[in-house]
Amino acid sequence: MPPRAVMDTNVLHAALRSRHGASHAILDALWQRRWTLVLSNTVLTEYEEILKREADVLRLTDERINRLLDALCTLAERRHPSETWLSVLTDPDDEALVQLSVEARAEYLVSHNTRHLVPARTLGINLIAPREFLAILRA
Repeated sequence: MPPRAVMDTNVLHAALRSRHGASHAILDALWQRRWTLVLSNTVLTEYEEILKREADVLRLTDERINRLLDALCTLAERRHPSETWLSVLTDPDDEALVQLSVEARAEYLVSHNTRHLVPARTLGINLIAPREFLAILRA
């Protein structure tokens, strides 16, 4: 069974910004179904907001972003986190990633921002950088 992971928006952004590096390889591995993306509406909305705000930098149209998000939804394991959650992070924008990881019992939370997400480890989250996740996928 492929590993299940929550992907931070910064990983998706990096994957779309450059065809080089671990983030892009992780996205390619997702298309090949070598891992399962765990996704909630809250995280999906964050993906959409960031990608559309950065569309010029990413050289993507709104239509292409919408098609990408639809494809992610098709491949993802969709989850609906509970309405009650006690914050563990100083940045509320990252809280949805931690909540989803915990409640879905995802094996990994993949982020370039591991320093800010460190408190999530106290909840049993396996927080890893994209290059570490790619090494797991290639093992």
